[in-house]
Amino acid sequence: MADGGDSGAESEPGGDDAESEPGGDEPEGGIVERVSAEGAFELLGNETRLATVRALFEADDPLSFSALRDAVGVRDSGQFNYHLDKLRGSFVRETDGGYALTAAGAYVVGSVLAGQYTKTVTGDPVPVDADCPYCEGSLAALFDEEYVRVACADCDRNVISLFVPPGAFEDHPREEWPAVAERWTRRTFENYQHGFCGICHGPVDPHLELDPPDVHDVYDAGVRYACGRCGDDMFANVEATVLSHPSVVAFYYERGIDVAETPIWAFDWAVQPTASVVAEDPPRVEVPVEHEGDRLVLTLDEHADVVEERRA
Repeated sequence: MADGGDSGAESEPGGDDAESEPGGDEPEGGIVERVSAEGAFELLGNETRLATVRALFEADDPLSFSALRDAVGVRDSGQFNYHLDKLRGSFVRETDGGYALTAAGAYVVGSVLAGQYTKTVTGDPVPVDADCPYCEGSLAALFDEEYVRVACADCDRNVISLFVPPGAFEDHPREEWPAVAERWTRRTFENYQHGFCGICHGPVDPHLELDPPDVHDVYDAGVRYACGRCGDDMFANVEATVLSHPSVVAFYYERGIDVAETPIWAFDWAVQPTASVVAEDPPRVEVPVEHEGDRLVLTLDEHADVVEERRA
C-alpha cells in the first residue's frame, strides 16, 4: 500500500496493484437480504426449530451441539443437525464457545414472549384515578381485542388508544395496567417522533393537519406521522405531541415535576383542545403549556417542528 514515500516497487497504471480511486468501483455497502420473508417464516414453522431458538435464548452462554440438543430434547443427532443447519446464519450463529442466537433470533423469541402473535388482553375495564378531560366522567382502561384504550366511561372519548403487546402487562398487577398502557403508548409515539415506523421501522414523515378528520369535532389541529415504506400512520392531537419537547420537560422540571413519570392525563392542556391555529398558509399552531399560573407557548410549523417558544 502506498504511503506517500518510496515503496521500493513500481506498478503500471491500471495494473493489478493499482489502487482504486475514491468513488470508483469499490462497493459502498448497503442492505442485503439474508433470507426471504417466506423463507424466514418457513424456517420457524417447526416445533424443533422454535424450541432451539428458545433454548439458546434461555442459555447464559453459547451451547455446544450436544448441550443444545439435550436442551431441546431431540435424541436423533442427525435429525437435530438438519434443523439446526436450517437456522444457521439467519437465527443461530456459531461461536468459539458453541451456538448462540443472532439478533434476529432474539427478536423472534421476544415477540413470542410478548404475545404479539399468540395472545390477547381481555377483561373488565380497569378504573383510572383521573377525571375525563371532556366531561365530568371517570377514565378507565378498556380492552378492545387488539387495542387498549384509556377512555371516559361516560362519553367514551379516548385519551389514548394503541395496540399494546399482551406481554407488557403480564408481570404487573391488573390495577397498574392503565399506567403500563400509557407508558407503552408514549414510548411508541416517541419512536414515530424520532422518525421510525412502529410497524416496519421505515422512515416517518410528520405533517400538521388542520381540522383533522379523525377528531375534527374536538381538535382544531393534529399531527399525522405517515410511514413512507408500509403506509402505516399514527395520529395525535397537536397538544400531546409537544409533551416530550425539551422546553416542556425543562418547564416542569423547574417546578419539581418529572414529565416522564407523570401520566399524560395529568396534564389537562395536553389532552384537551387548547391549541390555536394562528396561520393557515403555511400552517402555524400555538400550544399553551400551563402550570399554576405559569405559561409556556410553543409554535409548531407544517412539519410539526417547534419553531418558536415564549414564556408568558
